[in-house]
Amino acid sequence: MSVGDCPLITLADTVAAGDDPAWREIADRCMGRSQLGQDLLDAWHSIDPDLAWLSFDSSAAPARAQRAEPGQARVLIFTTTPLSLELELMADHVVGQIVPPGPGQVVVETADGTTFQAEADDLGFFDFTGMPRGSVRLRCETPTGRLVTDWVSL
Repeated sequence: MSVGDCPLITLADTVAAGDDPAWREIADRCMGRSQLGQDLLDAWHSIDPDLAWLSFDSSAAPARAQRAEPGQARVLIFTTTPLSLELELMADHVVGQIVPPGPGQVVVETADGTTFQAEADDLGFFDFTGMPRGSVRLRCETPTGRLVTDWVSL
């Protein structure tokens, strides 16, 4: 029998049963039980608490590749706590909504430093027209929080 024949849980529990603290630490890390691992995860999340991650991109959805039509809108959703930013990219403009709904300011920054600003209404809706394509990031400021997205290609 080889290591590949054993489920990871069985292997980790077997190793953890030994008396060597180093092996217990390895087993704990494999099982996600490491305090060091949790500390690193907590530190990563505190680097920039406003940084929103791309939680959905319709262009990456498997079904999209099979039935996408030219000119069809692309949907992007960026998420952080307590805000999300939902965007719909169309050929001639971009519309979006801040979630939870509410007023705010949304700024789009291009790779060359050019910025475009829009005010979200009381329902969180906003739109941009004439925005160039390419790499951009968005900044959103509301009374309940703020968020900054990573760079994304439009």
